Amino acid sequence: MVRRATGRRKSDFVAQDTVPANSFMDYFVDNTNYRISYTNLVSGLGVTGTIVTTGSGTAAPVLEKDGTINKIRNIENGSGIAASISATDGVEIKHNFTVDATGSPLMLNTTAVSPTFVSLFAGSGISLTATGNIIAISSNDALHYVESFLQTNTTDTVIAATTTPVLIAGTWEFGANTGFTQTSGGKLTYNGSSTAVLTVHASISIEPVSGNNNQDISVYVAKNGAVIAGTRISAVISNGAPQNLSLSTNQSFATNDYIELFVQNSTSTANLTVVRGLFGVD
Repeated sequence: MVRRATGRRKSDFVAQDTVPANSFMDYFVDNTNYRISYTNLVSGLGVTGTIVTTGSGTAAPVLEKDGTINKIRNIENGSGIAASISATDGVEIKHNFTVDATGSPLMLNTTAVSPTFVSLFAGSGISLTATGNIIAISSNDALHYVESFLQTNTTDTVIAATTTPVLIAGTWEFGANTGFTQTSGGKLTYNGSSTAVLTVHASISIEPVSGNNNQDISVYVAKNGAVIAGTRISAVISNGAPQNLSLSTNQSFATNDYIELFVQNSTSTANLTVVRGLFGVD
């Protein structure tokens, strides 16, 4: 039943700062007055209690209290951050980085809740230097090279047995050198602090001493005094016609490893003369 209150006026009511649970509120629709209990009014509005902010007082609040008005702020995209409405109608905040697919990415698990940024590791011949927020990557390979040479050498290499390679005799001169120690006897010693694989190259012009022809001659690289059989290069040569033998090999060098050139006469014990030679590492 609708109760009408036509013709009545509101007078000065007693002021009160709370609303008792058994109170009624009045309102009108189309010039007709109605009343509703406070309990039903609150239920119809769907609100109870108060709205307050919580958390750190120095953070940016989502709820802005502007006098009697409570404002709910929008969540905006930031640098590297994307905000959107999720499939379940929630606010989704996630990283917004672009990870290039070329080469090895610095960020892994890009779709994970917590993506992983990889660490940089200095490999062979590489140096990493961190200064502030900058990481400098540089190569050490160019710092390891050396070359020695023989020119118009007349010192014979003495062959004691056909089965035993021996160190080339002669006085080597020094060429470009970084990261090695050279000796006039033809020894090249690695001074680098990290193990590195480098290319050894050698080229010699060699002949047997006078009166010896058709000699089966070989040249080897020796590391730390031991001949490396796999580096052997051979040719059949005769006196008066020096022949060139060249080789190239990749070898691992640790600190203080050294290399030399050895030659062998497999035909006889005739001595050999290395007339000219180039020997180096790069």
